[in-house]
Amino acid sequence: MLIRFREFLRDTGATYGPLFAILTVPLFGTAAAAVEYSRLVDAKSNIQNALDAAALATGKELSASSDRAYLEQYARNFFDANLDNNIKPGDVKFLLDFGTSATGGNTVKLSAGYDQKTVMGKFIGVEDFNLAVSATVAAGNRTVEVAIVIDNSGSMDSYTGSTSDTRIERAKLAATNLITALHSTAALSNKPDPIKISVVPFGSSVNIGSQYRGAPWMDRYGWSSVHHENFDWLGADTRGDPWPNSFKTGDGYKGATTFTETLGPNPTADQLAMFSVYSLGTTQWLSRWTLYDKLGVDWAGCVEMRPWPYNVTDDAPDELVPDTLIVPMFAPDEPDYVHKKEDRDYRNSYLNDYRRPGPDYPLTSYTSQNFTRQLWRQSWTAKYNVDAPWTKSEARTSTRYQMGRTRSRDFGDWGPNQGCTTDPIQVLTNDKQTAIDAVDGMDAGGYTNVQAGLVWGWRTLSPGEPFTGGRGYDVPENDKYIILLTDGNNTYPSQSTWNETEYYPWGYGKEERVMGGLTTWQSNVGAMNIHTEQACDNIKAIVDADGEAAYKIFTIAYDVPNGSSVKDLLYSCASSNSAGTKYYYDVSGDAIASAMQAIGNEISDLRISE
Repeated sequence: MLIRFREFLRDTGATYGPLFAILTVPLFGTAAAAVEYSRLVDAKSNIQNALDAAALATGKELSASSDRAYLEQYARNFFDANLDNNIKPGDVKFLLDFGTSATGGNTVKLSAGYDQKTVMGKFIGVEDFNLAVSATVAAGNRTVEVAIVIDNSGSMDSYTGSTSDTRIERAKLAATNLITALHSTAALSNKPDPIKISVVPFGSSVNIGSQYRGAPWMDRYGWSSVHHENFDWLGADTRGDPWPNSFKTGDGYKGATTFTETLGPNPTADQLAMFSVYSLGTTQWLSRWTLYDKLGVDWAGCVEMRPWPYNVTDDAPDELVPDTLIVPMFAPDEPDYVHKKEDRDYRNSYLNDYRRPGPDYPLTSYTSQNFTRQLWRQSWTAKYNVDAPWTKSEARTSTRYQMGRTRSRDFGDWGPNQGCTTDPIQVLTNDKQTAIDAVDGMDAGGYTNVQAGLVWGWRTLSPGEPFTGGRGYDVPENDKYIILLTDGNNTYPSQSTWNETEYYPWGYGKEERVMGGLTTWQSNVGAMNIHTEQACDNIKAIVDADGEAAYKIFTIAYDVPNGSSVKDLLYSCASSNSAGTKYYYDVSGDAIASAMQAIGNEISDLRISE
């Protein structure tokens, strides 16, 4: 009994000097001392628990206010609400203070003083004991990088639950509150740039921003194995007119006239080696950029999925490994209907297949009158010229569409940028308002390509190209988080033509690119799910300088009906915490707010340090 009592007295969280009087009482007072000791333990435990809860809650409330008077009252209210009924809140003295932790970070400290009245004071000679209890909350003194990856597909424009808000509106509000909370908590850290956030909207595709045309990690010269799908520069196989002076060389094609840039002056040794390998110095390369330029249309910024296996990795783009390069989306001009035996179901015919500057290309029996010859016309590159787009009057048929006019919410505009429906991503930024503005600019439209959002969220956080804002994996005390939200399963819209599908970041279904690396037959959506899961596994396998997983993935299934395969996909993709609980949230309606708040609390790493 006396040993336990001495241990209690040595507790630095409270002062119990008067208790030494108990040790001098005669044997008759031992029972009284035991009673008072038990009451003291209960009171201290109750006050400490209430103070800990109030300290954590106050640390989180920093996201809403930095006003000292408000925070002290907030903390006091929280503390009072958690006290045992045997302790009157008015008897407890309460104080809030800000300080500095041993590691240099800032802290929030709550202190409570309480006079415990004895019930057997006449036996032990002490009328009351003073308890002094404290709780100090500190944010993890680490740097944090967060990618907020939000589904912007058309279904996000649906109303959620019984509210008058759409899913995209609720998701934007929750994400904005999260950004504000993370920046407020970051104020507790003394690290430079303690919080950086990227914002990645995704639909059918991801828009990386048109300013990256010409970046060395883009496929500037058409060397990727998928760059020339649906484009025939030579005309020999599809009975079209060839691009002037075109010829194939290495992994690409060259011609007499393009508007793409070359490597420029003063090439490095590696670039000189590429001059030799690819004959870069002779003429200019033919590519999708050539076609954009010939049409006089700007690339909107959306990109295709890299060919397998690079679609599930973060391998840095390298011109010596062409399939690692980023290929711009370019929706081909699909063939018009010119003969009764041809297909009327092509839906992106924005050019006259036969119109050329000057004399038109001849329409003959070799270039029309059946499905195969109609599909040949899709590949002709010479039709991409400023004279070829259908005029408003010509586009008044069911198979012709005026370039640049809106097809639908989910496909965007007819033309080469069809399928590019989202705003550009915001790369990592330490500016709160910049991140909030990126969230605020999101709008619903497009289909759902979860993997595209996931891998581009990954690329915004990784230290290598295409973006280099993320800290290296060898930097200690740095955490990377991906928050992935979607309201539905992967989709790959079909088309009743020989293309099999609409043009998509995976190309047309007829190319079967989405089946790359798979050993068994899958549906297009099934294959997309497998690739998404592989990308998740690869992200979670990366280890940082602290010997821990470099990334933690939070996944949110928002208004997703039971039985949807995306729930299993998101559950599998999510990381687990130290207790083995998955960072997976299945929410509907306004519950998205609490899910984002819980994620913010986890990222903030608030803890009782004393």
